[in-house]
Amino acid sequence: MAALKRPGDVTDEERLARLKAYRVLDTPPEPAFDELVRRAQDAVRAPMAWLSFFDGEREWIKAKAGVALAHLPREHSLAFNRGEPASALLIEDAARSQFAEHPLFAGELRVRFFCAMPLIMPDGAVLGTLTVLDRIPRTLSPQERTALENLATLAVARLETRLLQAPAVVAAKAGALEGNAEERIQHLAREYQRMNELLEEEIGLRRGAEDKLRREKEFSDAMIQSLPGAFYLVGPEGDHVLRWNASLGLATGYTDAEIATMRPQDFMSPKDRAPLEAAIRQVIEQGKEVTVEAEVVDRAGNVRPYAFSGRPLRLGGLTYMIGVGRDITLRRRAEQQMARSKERLDLALSSSNLALWDWDIVADRVYYNESWAKLLGDAPREATFGSAEVLSWTHPEDREIFEASMGNAIRGVSEQFDCEYRVPNAVGEWIWVHSRGKVTMRNDSNRAVRLTGTTTNVTKRKAAEERAEYLATRDALTGLPNRVLLHDRLEQCIVNAARNQVGFAFMFIDLDRFKTINDSLGHQVGDELLKRVAARLTACVRASDTVARLGGDEFAVILENLRDDDDEGAQQVAEKMIAAMGAPMLVNNQHLNTSCSIGISLYPVDGKDSATLMKNADVAMYYAKDKGRNNYQFFSSEMNARAQERLSVENYLRLALRRGELVVHYQPRMKVATGELAGVEALIRWQHPRRGLLPPNRFIEVAEESGLIVPIGEWVIENACKQVRQWQLAAKKDLQLSVNVSIGQVIDGDRLFAAVQRALALSGIDPATLELELTESLLMQNIDEKVALLNRLGKLGVGLAIDDFGTGYSSLSYLKALPVDSIKIDSSFVRDIHADPNDEAIIRAILAMAHSMGLRVVAEGVETPEQLAALRELGCDEYQGFLTSAALPAEEFEQRYVK
Repeated sequence: MAALKRPGDVTDEERLARLKAYRVLDTPPEPAFDELVRRAQDAVRAPMAWLSFFDGEREWIKAKAGVALAHLPREHSLAFNRGEPASALLIEDAARSQFAEHPLFAGELRVRFFCAMPLIMPDGAVLGTLTVLDRIPRTLSPQERTALENLATLAVARLETRLLQAPAVVAAKAGALEGNAEERIQHLAREYQRMNELLEEEIGLRRGAEDKLRREKEFSDAMIQSLPGAFYLVGPEGDHVLRWNASLGLATGYTDAEIATMRPQDFMSPKDRAPLEAAIRQVIEQGKEVTVEAEVVDRAGNVRPYAFSGRPLRLGGLTYMIGVGRDITLRRRAEQQMARSKERLDLALSSSNLALWDWDIVADRVYYNESWAKLLGDAPREATFGSAEVLSWTHPEDREIFEASMGNAIRGVSEQFDCEYRVPNAVGEWIWVHSRGKVTMRNDSNRAVRLTGTTTNVTKRKAAEERAEYLATRDALTGLPNRVLLHDRLEQCIVNAARNQVGFAFMFIDLDRFKTINDSLGHQVGDELLKRVAARLTACVRASDTVARLGGDEFAVILENLRDDDDEGAQQVAEKMIAAMGAPMLVNNQHLNTSCSIGISLYPVDGKDSATLMKNADVAMYYAKDKGRNNYQFFSSEMNARAQERLSVENYLRLALRRGELVVHYQPRMKVATGELAGVEALIRWQHPRRGLLPPNRFIEVAEESGLIVPIGEWVIENACKQVRQWQLAAKKDLQLSVNVSIGQVIDGDRLFAAVQRALALSGIDPATLELELTESLLMQNIDEKVALLNRLGKLGVGLAIDDFGTGYSSLSYLKALPVDSIKIDSSFVRDIHADPNDEAIIRAILAMAHSMGLRVVAEGVETPEQLAALRELGCDEYQGFLTSAALPAEEFEQRYVK
């Protein structure tokens, strides 16, 4: 027997044909349907209602009350957007549902309550809805629901009446409808039996009764012809067909005369004839209802699959078989496609890492295909488990999110289940899996009764994500938190401290002279040293505290849970760190010594936000540097004032360079033997508009830290060369000029070379009379690069002097490697030369070494005749200092020395 059609079996073409047959699509309003809508309004006391029909593209509103809509496009149709509704669609409060953003609810209508009753035709197809709406939330009572269902049924009945009233449309209806065959067969059987009994009982009755019986027979014949599929009535012997409809002739290609002479099995392919004969005997002899599938061979030899249903019919004491055959070619094709799709899916799943699962919620059983066991590292096999057991696998930390995700899908909050969680594999190790599923079936209460999905192993991806997160928040060299994570923890610390009314300390730590170690011993040694430092700093704090590396040789520490003004705890930690850094560190078989300078700020006394605390700790750290390094300093307001002063100097220094406030003073350099003027040293001064003339120690350090030393140094070289060139032309042709070069200038060797070249060209000075002074410590940093730079300068004819000689490495090796012309003895050795035998011995050794290498020696800081006499006796070449003159402005120097 044919099954009733399910919602969704009607195609868009069939739907449109049926609506045209009913003569309701795109037609003017009709009082009958308008009355149905008004009755629906009254039944539930709703301000808005409509009766609509769905043509596949839109929900067209035939009758309406309280709304101005003419139609809803498919994507805005709540009832038909996801297929045909099998039951009433009820939304009691749209604002609390997943449809809150739908145009009906979020648009001008502002609907809150929505109820759509489907118009279900006798064969199960849904052609439209009877809908009521309200702008306030409400609950539909059982009586109101029943009333709406009855009105929807009445609308369907009126549609069917219209169809029956249009005989010309009967054939169209017969071709468009498929389902409900069994009910029609039963009805036909009853009508056919009643017709024959009436014929036997009322023979001879008046003509009026015969006419009525004829009409009844005509109606039965029309019903037979209107049945979907091929109708047949087989005789008691089961060997011939007594009655049939036109569909049987169309399906087989035989004429009515030919069909009358054929047996039922003559229409079948040879392989299906025996099963069909057996089915017919079961119906006629045993009174059973049967359904068989067989292949029909038409007159032209074409073969098509059919489904035949048969049931017994008792007439006049004999048993007949009545039934219908339906062409199932499309169904068979769909089944084959599904089978092929399943094969492809099975193949794809077997070759992928996906495990398929299917949860029957009603039976509380979860099926897993063989890929699940494979995913866990076990032998592939299918398995079924209870939901409680499945949940028990989940890691305790992941159960809450797993249950929440699953609950949302089951309750209808979400159509999909999507969750990442951990389960144990075959050897008991936790692995990460990602499960995705979709509700494939719901009951009338919209609760899920079936859930299907896949699971894949994402352990490697999770590990990669965790590694990426670690690298994003950790220092790659030491493994300590980096600046990003430090800021995050500092913000958390501020929140916790404010909530719990406790304090904490923030420390800035900078290694002393780390650059010297890094440059002299290489970056590999420097990196290993930083690792040792990180380990020692971490050992000085508690596990709850934070040690971070900010970059280079800078570290930071957060000491949590201190009293508001507890500097003792921070002091103890700082002292431990100073002591830890003081112990030698063995790196690549070398014992290295380093120290650190620490600045400390306290929350909340030194700041209540992260930026202020970090700034103040930085200020305190620089103050510790100024105090001689290898110590710690707590922040104070005086430090802040000093930092502000430093910033002010930097800002004004930038302006000074543009305003021409910088000036060059010149200190004479004299020959020890004759007292003649040998040269001059150019020294920078700042003519501050408010503070007067400032010596270099007031601003040079700021200039070096800010990078201003480079343009300032270039300005000094250029202006000094111009001035000395004038003096050379006026009086002393071989007058030497010495200019100090800073580390900032040497770092960019190409720029320094270009600046010297430009100064020589602009001034016209003889390159041999220009001497650049560099300190020992500066020369020893990346000495190979310095050799290349100084050789380039030497090719220009420029001389090189080593300043502060004796305070650094004082190594013959670098004197041999560099194109040095002279050395300058530091004033610390000259100061006590006439009183301290050691100083005298040092100077004597320097002189002997320099003269043996052909270098000129200049003594700095000569202030007394006794010092000069001692230098003369030792054979020093030149000197400079306050004994002769301090550095003088150009005009005054010219008056005293240029004649």
